[in-house]
Amino acid sequence: MTDAALTVRKPGSPARSVSPPVDVFENADEVLVIADVPGFGTDTVDVRIENDTLSIETKRQQTSEARALAREYEVVDFARSFRIPGGIDLQAITAEAKHGTLVIRLPKAAAAKARKIAVRAS
Repeated sequence: MTDAALTVRKPGSPARSVSPPVDVFENADEVLVIADVPGFGTDTVDVRIENDTLSIETKRQQTSEARALAREYEVVDFARSFRIPGGIDLQAITAEAKHGTLVIRLPKAAAAKARKIAVRAS
């Protein structure tokens, strides 16, 4: 973003792409990826798995025919990729978008989950 108080964009100029802020958490059952993607709905967010890489992309839709004379809020698309750790059940991955937050759940495969081994007396 520029240092100027107001940014004037040329009509039809493409939005630039930035990395959204993301938190990644792991628990015993899954890896959670939580991304902030304000202003995007489920129809404009693309979540995909390819070659052990999780990709998140958004494309902003033009919301108005009006030409902006000045903007303080920069219109951007989001793009981010992550390498998926081993032991994830790729078929069970889910994604949900609500109120500008994208939550992607990567469940661990049963074989990858930690388990306690009982010790028996002999």
